[in-house]
This record gives sequence, C-alpha cells and structure tokens, in this order.
Amino acid sequence: MAKHITVGIDIGSATIQSVIGTRGANEETLQILGLGSVLSTGVRRGRIVEIEAASKSLETSLRMAQRQAGVRVKSAFLGVGGAGLEAFRSKGSVAVSRASSEISEFDVERVLEAAQANLHPLINHEILHSFPLGFTIDAHLKTTNPVGMNGTKLECQAIFIAVLQKDIRNLVKCAELAGIGVEDVIAAPLASSRAILSDRNKDVGTILMDIGAATVSLVTYEEGMPISLEVLPIGSANITHDVAIGFKTTLDEAEELKRSFESQGMNSKKQLAEIVSARLSDIFELTNKHLKKIERERLLPAGVILTGGGACLSELVDFAKDCLELPVQIGSLQKVNLPSAIDSRLWAVAIGLCLLANDSPKQSSEFGFGLGIRHKTKNIVVRLIKSLLP
Repeated sequence: MAKHITVGIDIGSATIQSVIGTRGANEETLQILGLGSVLSTGVRRGRIVEIEAASKSLETSLRMAQRQAGVRVKSAFLGVGGAGLEAFRSKGSVAVSRASSEISEFDVERVLEAAQANLHPLINHEILHSFPLGFTIDAHLKTTNPVGMNGTKLECQAIFIAVLQKDIRNLVKCAELAGIGVEDVIAAPLASSRAILSDRNKDVGTILMDIGAATVSLVTYEEGMPISLEVLPIGSANITHDVAIGFKTTLDEAEELKRSFESQGMNSKKQLAEIVSARLSDIFELTNKHLKKIERERLLPAGVILTGGGACLSELVDFAKDCLELPVQIGSLQKVNLPSAIDSRLWAVAIGLCLLANDSPKQSSEFGFGLGIRHKTKNIVVRLIKSLLP
C-alpha cells in the first residue's frame, strides 16, 4: 500500500529543522525518512526578522533532509511560534436550528462562530485554531459533545489561538523563497504537544513546557483539549549568556558548562549553580504565574512534561519539581520511529507537524474534527496571506 510522505518545518530561534516522514494508512508509527538542521539566521525570539537570511537557512535544512530521505518534496506544514502567538477565551450562544430541537454539527459550528464574534477585536491578528472547551444546553446540561442531544439553546465556551498576521506573512514568504509550498500553518506548541503528549496526559491534565533558545512555550491540556497557551519571552539562551558573563568565557564554553553542570572547583560549581538556578527561577516563576491565572497551580495530575533544547539541562527535573510542586518528567516521542542517536527533545515541533499532516480528519480530535469543526488554518489563512504577498 502506498505511503503518504509529509514534511514538517520548525523555524526556531536557534535552529531551523526539517523532517520528512511517512506513515501507511493502517500504521500507527511515523517513520522518519530524513532530518535536516542548521543554525538559524534571520530569526529572533521565534519570529522571522530577515526573510532572505531565514529562507537560505531553511533551504539548506530542507536539502539535508531530502538528501537523507532520498526524495524531493514540494510542500510542507510549518510551525509558527514566538511572542506573537496568543490564546483568547470567549463564550457564544445560539438557538438550535432544527424544529425537532435536535442539535446538529451545524449548530456546533454556529455557536463557535458566535463565540468568535464575541472576542475583543484582535487587531492585526489571525485566528489559527479554535477549540470548544465545553457546551451547555438550555442553561443547565453540560457536555463536551452536544450533537444528537435535544435542546432549544446551545452555549459554548471556546479558546481561540491567534498569531500576528505579519508573522504568518513572513513565514509563508520565507518558505516560498526557499522553493517550498505551504500546506498549512500550525501553532508550534500544539505541534510539539502532538509529538510528546499521550492521550492520557491530555485527558487528566498536564502542561507541556517547550523550552527553546529564546522562548518557553506553555500549553495546558484537560479533557483532551488545550485550555491555555502562552509564550514566555525567555529561554535557555539567556542562561548561556548569564554563564558566559559570570565565568568570562565564550558562548560555546558557557553552553557546555550549562548542559553538564560541571566546573572546576567547589566555588566555581557553586557559582554556576547560582547563575543557572537564578534564571530557571525566573522561568518557573512565570510558569507558576500562568498556572495561577488559569486556576491550575499545583492542580495538574499528569504534572509537567518538559521538551525542547532547554530540557537537556542537568538537574532540570528536580529543580522544576521544587519550583512548581508538581510531578515533572522529560517528554518522549509518541509512536515515532526515530534513530536512537537523535535527541527527540530537539525535534518535537517538526515531528509533531509531520504527525498532524498524517492525521486524517476522522482520527484528529486535536482540532475538533470529530464535531465537524473546521480547522481554521487549512488553506484558508495560507491563501489569504499569499494574496497579500507581492
């Protein structure tokens, strides 16, 4: 049986990564055919600031993956992150359309549209994804899937994930300059969630912390749905910079010190611990602040799952447990066949994009397809952005 080849591209602050994967129609495991990774140029805090420089790095990364996979590709799924990525909550209500009072998928779509219409004006933003967090029928019966039930009024609370229009525009133009078409644009934290989080974790309640070079992405799940998303403007590169200043050494040597947590002499080791812990305290303090805002502080049974390049830090798990007072573990890929020599934490977003590209509408509850809810970005946003490009 023919296999479908998919491509995921993660344009990050430190590296630009391309993954080519395949999965048969009756297979659960994604086979990785090719990987390409190069140092980022033209990217700052997860956002493209120099399109031509970023496109050249992207082209090199993709060429590496194609050479390893032995195939040429023409299009890809792209992840978008950075501080311009935000989540908003809203409520909506509609009257049930059928005379029989039976709620249909059409009613679900209408109530989501009503919730979106009730959002505060999102200036210069484009909504990428919408997720229904819960429905209420006739003001008292609560459910996660109202289709087929009876009532006269349907209410919904939903979360909408949006990004700055200029960030998508730059992303699409960067890819097209590199000779690759854009099939879809996905919020990077959702892509890494697809690769790392199990269904059980998403159901009982967990927060995924993707610690990148310049940002930390937080996405919290409950009952299978993302209930919050936030991007912190701080990352593991900030720790490297602090170590370089504190030890008066090069960035490469500072990076090695940070990762190994080893230095010569007790005084030096104590100084290193103080520098690293000070910056980690900042990251986890902001994470706790976010959890408190969404009323989930110390209340997530599946705890914290860590991924990203910053998750390679020694002693990170114990430090996170002390700061967040939650179970903490390093994330691992779900149903992905990756060469053993590859550190999965570094590839979560790009691999997650491949997985999402392989998911059929019937299989993907991630974006509410099971309720007939349209995944917002699919072709629509991409066509809009392309129409605005010169």
